[in-house]
Amino acid sequence: MESILIPDWILQYVEACNRHDAVAVVDLMAEDVRVVDTAFGGEFKGREAVQQLLVRMDANLSSDYRFTVHKAVTSGDDYAFEWTLSGTNDRTNPELGLPATGNKFTVPGLTIGSRRDGEITENRDYWNVAGFLMQVGLMPPLGKNG
Repeated sequence: MESILIPDWILQYVEACNRHDAVAVVDLMAEDVRVVDTAFGGEFKGREAVQQLLVRMDANLSSDYRFTVHKAVTSGDDYAFEWTLSGTNDRTNPELGLPATGNKFTVPGLTIGSRRDGEITENRDYWNVAGFLMQVGLMPPLGKNG
């Protein structure tokens, strides 16, 4: 089996996310970082805004969410990495009106971004929100006939 080399800084980023450690995540970012969550349409500028996003994710999504990185590509200061987000939908999201269902989920995603002087300056997350909603029971499966 071929081994995939993931840059250390990406592993540090993902490990901090998996610890649900918002401070450690934003410590890898520039003061003027811009983070975009394309699934829910949010844009967050600056470390404080990103830290609050991560705190809300922990409070409103899942107590046990975890990222698994599958592949990473870097070119100069630009990067992309493919991942899977898994966990249990055991938290209510009052901002989006999504109740906790207790169902497990595993959804694919991709992060694309840039760094400057070793710090993340832009980070865009693309992930399958429809797949998430179907798995946790908040959206009917697509393509099913009654």
